[in-house]
Amino acid sequence: MYLDLNNINFEKDKSIQLTEKQKDVLKELGNIGSGNAITALSDLLKKKIEMSLTSIDIIPFWKIPHLFGDVTKEVFGIYSKVIGENDFRILQIYTKESIINMINNLTEFDKKSIKKIKDLNDLDDFSVSIISEIGNILVGHYTSALANLLSISIIPSVPDLALDTIGALTSCAIAKFSKKLDFTLIIETTLKIEEMELDGILCFIPSIETVENLLKIISLKYNM
Repeated sequence: MYLDLNNINFEKDKSIQLTEKQKDVLKELGNIGSGNAITALSDLLKKKIEMSLTSIDIIPFWKIPHLFGDVTKEVFGIYSKVIGENDFRILQIYTKESIINMINNLTEFDKKSIKKIKDLNDLDDFSVSIISEIGNILVGHYTSALANLLSISIIPSVPDLALDTIGALTSCAIAKFSKKLDFTLIIETTLKIEEMELDGILCFIPSIETVENLLKIISLKYNM
C-alpha cells in the first residue's frame, strides 16, 4: 500500500471535522457505490474484482501529496465534473505503477514499461480508454449512491485524464478551487483485480453548501 491516512495528523488544519459516526455513514455510502461498481468493472475487465475502502476524512488540499509520501511520485489523475442541484468535482488519483501494472495484466502482448511512460501520449488508445472507463464507472456509482442519499439528481461528466507528479496535480487543484474552499473529502480505496492491487484515493471537492447539506441529511437520517 502506498497510502496511510492513519499516520498523518490533520487535526489542526481541517475546516470541517467529521465525527466517527459520520465517517462510518460516509464509508458505508462509499461501500454501496463500490458494490455496484465492482459488478460493472468485472463485466468490463472479465476478471474477479474486490474493492475496499480503508479510510475516509476531510483534509486540506495541500496535504494530499503527503498521502503518497513523495511530491515527485508520478500519478494518474482522473477528473470529473458532477453537475446537478449540488455541483461538485471528483478527482481520482492512482499511482502510475499500479495503473501500468493493471494495463499489463489486461493485455497479453505489448507490455508497457513503467519508466518509459512519461505522459498520456506514450499510451495507446486501448490503455487510455480502459483508464477512462474505470474512472467513469467508479464516479458514476459513487455519485449515484450520493444522489440517492441526498434525494437529488446529479450527472457526472466524461472524465479528463492527466499523468503528472502528485505535487503538480495537487497544485492545479489548489489554484482552481482554493478561492472557494481549502479542503477535500478523501476516500482511500484499494481495487484488487485478481492478484493485483490498484491503490488510490478519491477526492470529493464539493461546495460548502454541499458539505453542510450532506452532513445535515446524515444527522437527520441516522439520528446523530
